[in-house]
Amino acid sequence: MALESSPAQVLRRMTQAAFVLLAAGAGLGLAMGWLSGGVERFCPFGGIETLWSVATQQRFTCATGPYNLTLMIALVAATVVVRKAFCSWICPVGTVSEWLGMLARRLRRRRRSDALGLLEPPPRADTALRGLRLAVLAAVVLATVGTGELAFRPYDPYYVIFSFNGHEVQWWSYPLVASLLALAIVVPMAWCRYLCPLGCVLWPFSRFGWLRVRRLAEACSDCGRCDRVCPHGLEISKVDEVRSGECTLCLECTRVCGRRQALTLAPAGSLRRLPGWSLALVLAIAIAFGLGTARRVAFASYQRTYSNAPARSPSTAVFTVDGVRCVDTATLAASQLDELEGVLSLEAHASDHILRVTYDALSVDPAAIREAFESPVYDASSGAFLFNVFHVRDVTVVPAPLRGPARKDEP
Repeated sequence: MALESSPAQVLRRMTQAAFVLLAAGAGLGLAMGWLSGGVERFCPFGGIETLWSVATQQRFTCATGPYNLTLMIALVAATVVVRKAFCSWICPVGTVSEWLGMLARRLRRRRRSDALGLLEPPPRADTALRGLRLAVLAAVVLATVGTGELAFRPYDPYYVIFSFNGHEVQWWSYPLVASLLALAIVVPMAWCRYLCPLGCVLWPFSRFGWLRVRRLAEACSDCGRCDRVCPHGLEISKVDEVRSGECTLCLECTRVCGRRQALTLAPAGSLRRLPGWSLALVLAIAIAFGLGTARRVAFASYQRTYSNAPARSPSTAVFTVDGVRCVDTATLAASQLDELEGVLSLEAHASDHILRVTYDALSVDPAAIREAFESPVYDASSGAFLFNVFHVRDVTVVPAPLRGPARKDEP
């Protein structure tokens, strides 16, 4: 028998749909050239991928940037409060996996069953399979550190789906990701449970999460419906409080529970009932914190010094350059200024397509620097020149700081 959605579930569905639309809109806008940046620009897992580079070299890896780092930090902090609610409320891949499972159940017309998939692995097998996430995480981090590239891109369901044939997506990426998502029809949330490296990172913090689903034994009828609808295979009917780090607080168990007070959202060790919208509030605060603090992170993707000679009139210009999307392309763009006299240094922020150039205004001007960026690029592998590799979308000259009145001993 179909049950009506609770207000919390309505809010969750709306939040899920909003973030799927945001991800799809951003990816399509980037593919069509309407927007700048990368579709992975706001992905918190990018913060994990670049963490080693930031810690050891004070620079970002490939196309990652400050948003990846600050949103990752904010997500970890939020997970300590609301467990892995990010996975069931915000993550577009989790949402797509959940929607596929819902569609499969409708097609199977199993309206009288609470079962989520065709197969629920036995507890021991389920525990063993969850260990695959650690192997995936280790492989991704080692490959990223070793190559300096985002090696996970061709395998990442989020990037493959929402980048609209983005950079480094291969032909085989689509059948691979389709197979991973189709697996969710057979085993509920298979990607999220067994392979997602971000879920592996969040698990230990979620284990000690403050908000939990609490079960009141005297109000419970032991019907087991909560166990059958849990997308992560947790045995909710056998505990007083769900402490598992796998819980995403999707609140499906509270939705199907026929006893009003049996299952509630409450702080750890407390009987105080909290509304479902409190989860959305914590996640919103975390997102606002991550977005608001990103500009305070001063690390660059790439830096280069051209001349150490003292400048007579040092100036700085900020160039927004289409074609600069990672460390390699920023390095290539920087090489375009090698023969230009008067350029002092360059600082690249690849995730924002930004090149910050310091120059001697008495020797060169922003117009000449722009022309150098947009000039043909020599490709050593083919021995030919490539045209329209870089396009300067915008130039902003940074005003020089005002100087006070000169002292008598100054020239």
